[in-house]
Amino acid sequence: MHLELINNTLTTMLLDCISHYPKCGQQKECFGLIFGENNEKVIGEYTFPVANVKSKTASSVNVNEQVNDIIKEARKLVTTSDFVAYYHSHPYDEIYENWADPSIGDIRVSKDVNSNIELIFAIVKSKDQDPNASLKYEYSNDTQYRFFDVKGSKASDAPRAELISHDGHIIHGHFKIHAYHWTGHALEEVHLYSSEVEMNLLLHQNNIILEQLPKEAMYHLKKLEYSLRLANKDKYKEKIPYLIEKLKSVGVK
Repeated sequence: MHLELINNTLTTMLLDCISHYPKCGQQKECFGLIFGENNEKVIGEYTFPVANVKSKTASSVNVNEQVNDIIKEARKLVTTSDFVAYYHSHPYDEIYENWADPSIGDIRVSKDVNSNIELIFAIVKSKDQDPNASLKYEYSNDTQYRFFDVKGSKASDAPRAELISHDGHIIHGHFKIHAYHWTGHALEEVHLYSSEVEMNLLLHQNNIILEQLPKEAMYHLKKLEYSLRLANKDKYKEKIPYLIEKLKSVGVK
């Protein structure tokens, strides 16, 4: 199973995670919904930041009580899209092993929200990180696991993990993103693909700095992102080099 993220879905989630990054040691995880297509393909088209994790205790994780009501209302209002996933952040002071793995509490929240897919953004702000550095998305292979609740465990405890494969596909930068499918019994890792990541990689490969592009480049950027979606990559593969050249030409001032 894989989840494809298109439009500005990924960037919107990342900005939400950054905006909720805790100050002075406060626990503040963000929480939001993803709508799109949930049939044979699972595609995230739109992101809706809606709340933050209200509190954590030794035995439970309390999401803002309005979340389930928001999901119900959104299902009525967003008539052209399905509710496909939700996301939340894991903000840390430093990177450590398995920092994007779900906790026992995350598994229990999945049961309550009853979502097909959960995304976890593990994010850290480093003092050594250049604040002016360009954002760069990357893919990497990682091991895939399924995670189970353990009766009597605390919400912050690590769940029981079962190896699925060594061919997982994740997204990372100054952060790490994992996606998990709720099977009804466990959270099972799924592959991630993003047209935004594909576009970001192409721009870096061609020395095109996104934030320096003029407003007239927006049309070509939208065309490029659309062409890099899984359903379009083969169909428009000859058009992609053309769009890169157009971006280079409008970017030269």
